[in-house]
Parts: sequence; C-alpha cells; structure tokens
Amino acid sequence: MRRLLLYLSPGLLLVCCDKPGSSDAPSDKSSTASKTVRLRHTPQLQTPNKPAEPQTILAAAIKIESPGARVKAIADVAWNAIEIDPKLATEAFQQLPADSAEKIRLIQHYVMRLAEKNPDEALAWASTLETEQEIATGNAQIALVLAETDPRRAATLLSESGIVGRDFDVAVVQVVQRWVAQSPPDTAAWVMLFPPGAAREAGIKILAEQWLARDAAAAFDWLEALQDEGLRKETLRAIEESLLQQAEGVRDGWLQHANPQIQGELKQQREQAIKEVGDNLPKVAKCGPAE
Repeated sequence: MRRLLLYLSPGLLLVCCDKPGSSDAPSDKSSTASKTVRLRHTPQLQTPNKPAEPQTILAAAIKIESPGARVKAIADVAWNAIEIDPKLATEAFQQLPADSAEKIRLIQHYVMRLAEKNPDEALAWASTLETEQEIATGNAQIALVLAETDPRRAATLLSESGIVGRDFDVAVVQVVQRWVAQSPPDTAAWVMLFPPGAAREAGIKILAEQWLARDAAAAFDWLEALQDEGLRKETLRAIEESLLQQAEGVRDGWLQHANPQIQGELKQQREQAIKEVGDNLPKVAKCGPAE
C-alpha cells in the first residue's frame, strides 16, 4: 500500500472542483491573440449573426504567446465546454501543461461526472491520462464517487491510487464514514493498514465514534484483540475522546461493555484526550468524567 500522508478533519470533506470564479485572462499588451479568445471580448471571431465556433476559439487560445494567458484561455474554453461538449473540453485540457493546477482541477471535475454515470468507463478514461499524478488524481475522484455505493471497492482503489496529501485525506474520510456504516470490522482492518500518521489518526477517530454508537460491545471486543501497541494507544485515545463528548448516560452505557483492563487503559489516555477534544467537551466532562 502506498504511503499515506496528512490529516484533514471530517469537516473539511469536499474537494473543490468548481469552475474558477475569475473570468478575465491576464492582460498581455504584446499579444493581440489573447484578445480573441473569449466570445464576449472577441469581435474578431464573431459577428452579431454568426458566433465563433468553439474549435476556432480553442485554436486561437492555443496560439497565444504569453504562457500564463494561454493556459488561462485554454482552461476557460474547457470549462465552458465541459457541460455541453465533453469531447471539446477534453481536447482543450489536453493542451494544458501536465500536472498544472488548471488541468488537475479539470480532471477532477470531468472524471467525477464520468464516474457518476459509469465508474468503469471513468477508470478506463483515467488510465489514459498523461502522468502518474494525473492518473492518481482521477482514481481518487472515482473513489469518492464509489464511496457512496461501494466503499469496499473505493477503499481498494484509493489504496492503489498513489494519491497523497489533501485529496487522499478527503477520500479517506469519505470512505471510512460510509464503510463503517456497512461493516465496521472490514473498515477497521483497512484503516489498520495505514502507516502511523495523520491519515490513520483520522480514520481511527471516525471508526471509533461510529462503531461505538452502532455496537459498543463489538467495538470493545475488537479493541481487546488488538495487539499492536501503537495502534492500540491510538484507538484507545480516539475512543476516550469520543466518550468524553457524550452525555453521561450514553458514556456509561458504552463503558459497560468494556472490561476493567480496557477501562483502566482508557483512563490513562484521558488527559491527552481532553486536550484533543478541547471546547467540544460537555460541561460535566470538563469537570472530570465520573470515575
């Protein structure tokens, strides 16, 4: 499994794939071509009765001399065409520099639309992309879509994607949230494969919170069998954080399923857990959980 990096809180779940808000290409007085790209600014390419053809606009954008203006103009063509002419949109963003920010954003948006209709077709398309980063980006977006209906497959795809950083963290949170609702033990087995780091921490926190709420007895049985010291401590702390945020009655109901040894181990994590939870503590917990 590829190395997994960074952690984003579950609150930061959505990857931004929207069209950029700016609509003005950078000014380049030395390049008259840059003034002919956008329909609303291109009298050379259109008349009141005959708008310029999108292919003509793309051809003009490609010829812009200024690299910055050219990239922005080509991306604008792609975004404008992506809903009405996907073939032209693909042709446009293939003209963008490999791994550029604009191209990555377009790949994310386009492949997600494909995956919503046909994940296999989306995977096939992503495999044709230019670089490993672009392919990984496409696969991560497909995993986000699959997480809604097939989190097991999404987890496998995400593990094999090679994506790292924020996009990976977003996808991990999405997959864990949905998979734990179907099969907490399988979700736990996947999260435990992560190397130490923020992604594993995020997965364990979501797993602990949702599994305790669904079946506290099963969650504590699984914890009791967990032998890896590092994983056990991380999981104990995540469980203690979740316990601290519950009303006393809920907390006591969950804890009745934990044996005395586990309850003792949870108390050892309490001080650090309180620091992690911070302002999310209920008033009773701030005064110290009942012993």
